[in-house]
Amino acid sequence: MNKVNVIVALYYPNYYQRVREEIISFLQGFDYFIVFVDNNRTVKPNIENNKNVTWIIGSNIGGEFSAWDEGYDLLVNVKNPSDDEIIVFINDTFCHHHFFTCFDRYLYRKAISTCEDNNIYGDVNSIGEFFSVYDRHFSSWVSSYFFLGRKKNIDKLLPLNKQSGMDAEYMRYLSNALVSKRVDVPIFSDKLNQHLTNWLFPVNSKGWYGARNVSQQLILFKLNAIINEKLLTYNIIEHDLLLTNIYHGKIRTLYNSMRNKLYFFCKNNKLIG
Repeated sequence: MNKVNVIVALYYPNYYQRVREEIISFLQGFDYFIVFVDNNRTVKPNIENNKNVTWIIGSNIGGEFSAWDEGYDLLVNVKNPSDDEIIVFINDTFCHHHFFTCFDRYLYRKAISTCEDNNIYGDVNSIGEFFSVYDRHFSSWVSSYFFLGRKKNIDKLLPLNKQSGMDAEYMRYLSNALVSKRVDVPIFSDKLNQHLTNWLFPVNSKGWYGARNVSQQLILFKLNAIINEKLLTYNIIEHDLLLTNIYHGKIRTLYNSMRNKLYFFCKNNKLIG
C-alpha cells in the first residue's frame, strides 16, 4: 500500500479539532503523514505528540493555495516522498462548510485506495455549460477543498498559488471591477465571469455563503482563491491528466447535491452556525 501524505490548510481555530479527527478517521489503515499549515497563526499546539504529524506556520498570502505550496515544500524537504506516493490537499472547510458523513469518509478512502496513475480526484462541480480559461473550453472543475493524486502528477500542477505572481496592474484591474460589483478576469470567458459575478454578489441568498457584509479586500481575496481553483483544473487538463469525480454516479451525485442544498438552506435560515 502506497504512503498517503496529507497537507491541511487551517484557518478557523474552532474547526481544528473536528478536522483532525475526521482526517485521522478516513486515514485509518493507511501509512500516513500529515502536514498542518496554520494560516491563522493561533492553531498550532506547543507540543505535537503524533510522530506522523508535523506543523508549519503559513503565510496566508494565497489562502489555502499558498498553504498547500508551503506545506508541500516542507513535506518534500522532510520526507522526500516517492513519485507514486499519494498527496492529498485539503482545507478546514471540508467538514464544516458541507455536511460530512460516513459516506463521504468512505468516498475519500476509496479515492485514496484506488488512485490511478494518471488521475486527479476530487469533488467536481459544473455550471451546466461550457466556459473557458485561456481559451481552453471545459464544463466542470475540481472544488479546492479536497483533491488528491500521485506525487508525479501533483508536481506537474505546481505552484498551486498562481495568483500571487501576478503584477500590481493586473490586481488593480480585478479590484476595480469588484468595486462595480462585477467579476472581470481577463483569462476567463464572459460566461464564467458572469457566473462568478452572480456567485460573489448574490441576489436572494443564492451564492457565496460569506457574501454578506464583507470588505472589498476580502472579496478580492476570495476571487483570487476562485481563480487559483479554476487554474488548477486548467492545468490538470493541459497536462493530459484525468479529472475524476469522487461523487460520480446517480446515487453519489444525488447525495452530494442534497447535502449541499441542505447545508445552504440551514445556513441561510440560521439553523446552523
